[in-house]
Amino acid sequence: MNTTNSEKSSVWRGIAMNEKSTVWRRIAMVTLLLLVLAGPNFGPLPHWLRESFSLEGSITGVLIWFWVAFLIILAVVYRMSKSTSIREFLTSHGLGAPSGIGANIAGLILGIVWALLFLSSILQFDPDANLTQINGFRILTALLAAGGALLEDLITRSFLMNQLHKIGSSKWVQLVVPALIFALYHTIWGFNAFSFVFSLVYGLLLGGLFLWGKRSLTPVILGHSLVVLISEPFATMLIFLAPGA
Repeated sequence: MNTTNSEKSSVWRGIAMNEKSTVWRRIAMVTLLLLVLAGPNFGPLPHWLRESFSLEGSITGVLIWFWVAFLIILAVVYRMSKSTSIREFLTSHGLGAPSGIGANIAGLILGIVWALLFLSSILQFDPDANLTQINGFRILTALLAAGGALLEDLITRSFLMNQLHKIGSSKWVQLVVPALIFALYHTIWGFNAFSFVFSLVYGLLLGGLFLWGKRSLTPVILGHSLVVLISEPFATMLIFLAPGA
């Protein structure tokens, strides 16, 4: 009997180790894709676009590439999840899941505060910027950026954090690892310590909202997509006016 129990225990340990190995390989693959596909948006891509297009065209190009990059990565993640439908995939990753009122309020506050930070930053580099102007370009960039932020959160919050939760990682590990990845691909192509810390803190806050909101994306959307709805096109404009800042 003891031998049998020992064998069963060894089998379960082997299964657990194999699952952990699989999860970390998935995280490594997604991290690499984020660095290669999304990372250049914070480095060479804006420079290349600006050589051929107007500032408005370049901003639009950056936001479109965000969609392309994140959709490619999500397609890989979708294959990894083995979901039977896109709806099941989105639901399992917290889209539309119920969330606590406290987490939603915190997400709303974070979204407004972070948007104001972006808007105040743009005035340091372009004091004549008209932050209250509403036109077709601003609406287009706001919608593109908000959708891109949602796609990004499905990857960097839902998928990465749920994968770590799956193998029994502590909440701190679930918070810190995705936040570090988030900060890394935002800065690696033009590293700046301030930008890295800024992105890391923001990643931790968004991850905290995901955990507080019972793994619902609702508070995360409020804390991220709301930022760009308010602050675009100026948030993306900072990439051109203050590269690496």
